[in-house]
Amino acid sequence: MVKKKIITEFHNIILKKNIEWDTDEKGIVYLIKEKSSNKLMKRLIDFFGKSQHFRIHLDEIGSLVWRKIDGNLTIRQISESVKKEKIDDDFKQGEERITRFLTLMLKNKFVRIV
Repeated sequence: MVKKKIITEFHNIILKKNIEWDTDEKGIVYLIKEKSSNKLMKRLIDFFGKSQHFRIHLDEIGSLVWRKIDGNLTIRQISESVKKEKIDDDFKQGEERITRFLTLMLKNKFVRIV
């Protein structure tokens, strides 16, 4: 009973993006995360001619969910919207997958609760 209540409350949360992002030519989203905020590490990364950022590529479903995070929709609304767009056999466990994805995004501080 407690687990169901926690899940229900989770689905009523509104999220806002907390990280830079872009899309590739296929429309797949990638998140842009800074490798280090340490000034010395930044200088070392520059010295070796490397990028200051990681590019974290999302899959098709992750990209679809990510684009819907706007600071206005609840997790439930996002999930329902994605399920309507992805009505196929590959998306049977849609709500569970979206919940796990958004939990991971919260844990890594890629999104924040409004």
